[in-house]
Amino acid sequence: MRLMDHTLQFSLLLTLLGFASILANASPMKNNFGHCERVVKKWAVSSLDPEVNEDKHTLRDLLFFLHVPRTGGRTYFHCFLRKLYSKSLECPRSYDKLRFDPRFLVHPNLTSATQMAERLRSKMRGVSTLDIWPWKYLVPWMREDLFARRDARRRRGSDDMQSNGAYDMEEIVMPLHEYINSPIALDIVHNGATFQVAGLTNNSYLEESHEVRHCVQKYEILGEHVLQVAKKRLDDMLYVGLTEEHRESATMFANVVGAQVISQWGALNMSMESVANNKSEQSSSFSISELENDDHQNSSIDHNSGQVTSTENDEATKQNMTVDRLMEAYEVCISSLRKEQAHRRTASLKRISPANFSKEGRLQVPGVILEQIRSLNRLDLELYKYAQDIFEKRHKHSMEKLFAILHILDWIT
Repeated sequence: MRLMDHTLQFSLLLTLLGFASILANASPMKNNFGHCERVVKKWAVSSLDPEVNEDKHTLRDLLFFLHVPRTGGRTYFHCFLRKLYSKSLECPRSYDKLRFDPRFLVHPNLTSATQMAERLRSKMRGVSTLDIWPWKYLVPWMREDLFARRDARRRRGSDDMQSNGAYDMEEIVMPLHEYINSPIALDIVHNGATFQVAGLTNNSYLEESHEVRHCVQKYEILGEHVLQVAKKRLDDMLYVGLTEEHRESATMFANVVGAQVISQWGALNMSMESVANNKSEQSSSFSISELENDDHQNSSIDHNSGQVTSTENDEATKQNMTVDRLMEAYEVCISSLRKEQAHRRTASLKRISPANFSKEGRLQVPGVILEQIRSLNRLDLELYKYAQDIFEKRHKHSMEKLFAILHILDWIT
């Protein structure tokens, strides 16, 4: 009986130890989530700026262009922003070169392609692709993968490729189902728009952003806090455009942003003319003795006047810009740009033929993969719906305002 008691006690002890082990293993998980929740919430609160009594949709001194990759933003840069701003007013930009071009496969191996890229970077005045988010991470990864698959084909000595479509040609390119589940895609690509708008990319200069990102990626439920910050920032933006509404977006940009930039140029020109006139009046009111006794002041006035004249000459093309002329310039520019992009795309895809990523090819992607993509990009889909609502409201308001102006002009005439 005593032996049974000891056996029972020992069994109970093992059971208790087992429960303790389970609790011990579960506790860090709970505490880990709790820590992440505190980190994400603290960041979200600090990121949601308090409301200020000013019109957030009025252009200030600086126009910041936030371009979500693969949304047609290069068109805006070349066909709008470059028409409105001179190069002297541009901040360091990231649209000088094509971000990713499979034509580097002309090289015999990855080492040769990498060395050539480095030599070109050292000679470029503009910003290199490898210095820009997200391409600085994605391009080397894609390039390495393409060379690895090409080398494997050559070792096999066979070009016989069987596939159900361009998105499943593993002998040439990474299959779509493999791509969407790769660590780098999970880290950078999925929900990339939401993280970018919220300022939480893996390239962020904010130290806390990296911990917030990892917490959200680990605990999906915490992504709601990031989504709310991203939505708030969209609300505060001067302008929001949509890729699939490109024409309507362009028209609204010209009437909202373009009109304000043009107005600023008009005010700036008037201010510069006023400064020039004032300096001219001051110099003419000086007596001969004053001019003789203050050569330094006289030379300064002449120097400043020269600066004003030079600036006016540099920006002469901006003075006559109107919204209608801006749209005309946009139409000419976008037509030329699309032809250039089509030619470049055709030349690039030759290097990975017969893989051809077309609209028809996308229709062959299995539904299960599309559903997985939607699941992996839940935050982006929610933010996209929110952006659609913003665009619809602002587009309606812009059209109503435009029609009101046209009605007034018609009444006057």
